[in-house]
Amino acid sequence: MTTQPSFLLDAPEKPKIRQRLYNGRKLMVWDGKIKISSVQGWVHNPRIELARKTLQEKIGNRPLTQDEVFELMKTDPEVKLKELRDDIIKNGLREPLTLSCSGKLLDGNRRFFALRFALETMPSTDANRQDLETVEAYVLTEDASEEDEQNVLVEENFSASLKIEWPEYVKATMVVEANEEGLTIDEISNKYSWAKSKIKQTLKIHEIITEFITFATANPDPEDEYGGGFGMTEQDAESEAAKNYQFFNEAQKSFFEQLRTDIDFKIQFFKWIQEGKFSSFQEVRVAYNAWKHPEAKAALLQPEPTAAKSAKAILDYNARVVKNKDEAVGRIDSFVKFLKELTAEQINLIPGTSLEQLKESMKLVVKMGEAAAQK
Repeated sequence: MTTQPSFLLDAPEKPKIRQRLYNGRKLMVWDGKIKISSVQGWVHNPRIELARKTLQEKIGNRPLTQDEVFELMKTDPEVKLKELRDDIIKNGLREPLTLSCSGKLLDGNRRFFALRFALETMPSTDANRQDLETVEAYVLTEDASEEDEQNVLVEENFSASLKIEWPEYVKATMVVEANEEGLTIDEISNKYSWAKSKIKQTLKIHEIITEFITFATANPDPEDEYGGGFGMTEQDAESEAAKNYQFFNEAQKSFFEQLRTDIDFKIQFFKWIQEGKFSSFQEVRVAYNAWKHPEAKAALLQPEPTAAKSAKAILDYNARVVKNKDEAVGRIDSFVKFLKELTAEQINLIPGTSLEQLKESMKLVVKMGEAAAQK
């Protein structure tokens, strides 16, 4: 006979035991009501991990208080706590919280803090407060294992749903940690219900991000041929990586091996990320092709915010087949105009290797043209 947790209320109805499905596993849970005041928020919720680390650097090595986590949740734009608070005030709590039998919050951290936010802003005389002070909850029975709790986390945060899932960077971090703990791809796939191909891609993205963070946290060095790193703190570098996670994902798809083998391109790609050079996946996708194309590369190295867009436009244009003499002349004229309009300062930014490639290309075109004329 399972024992009812003390924080479950007996009124207005006694809690009932029912079966629920979590990540393909049938679990027995108590279905009842709890007081919000009896719940503690999840301090180490991965959703706010980066913001938590930033605050931890400021306050030192001590546990965060519930109020500090509450403030993080309110101020993190990705959490969108105000929007959820307003919806809960208008419509009530749409989905119960899920807790372990010991009272640990397994699912509903965002909903819990949104409820706190709502109660904080509602007058004490508001008749609707009681509907938010006491809410429905599912509570795992005392015989639930750690694996059962893990299945709740996976079902509620990895499986697709209409609520805001954990950011991809956060989920990726958990997958990487599982890999570093020695779990196989198959075991990670079973644990998080992710396809093995996605796990392999995630580990490749992590490899790129790790190198980015290493470079970004290195100090600037004028004597280094690449100028050294960005001198960022590890937390700032990780936040930058999280912000640009999908761009790193696109890099993994489009030129993972090139990042491994072409150090010049890799360093430049990291600089483009830090400079905010890219505004779309398409621009990232063609970055390596632009790097190998003299005209597109010259455009991409410009400081303007639209440089990546210009480089992509050049590649798109050059991807078309030269169908006649007039088109070839037009393209050459456009390139010549582009070169003539470069300022001394802009030309100074072009690496010597690019200038050498340009020089060799011009020699080759002229030589081939002269050979064709002699025929």
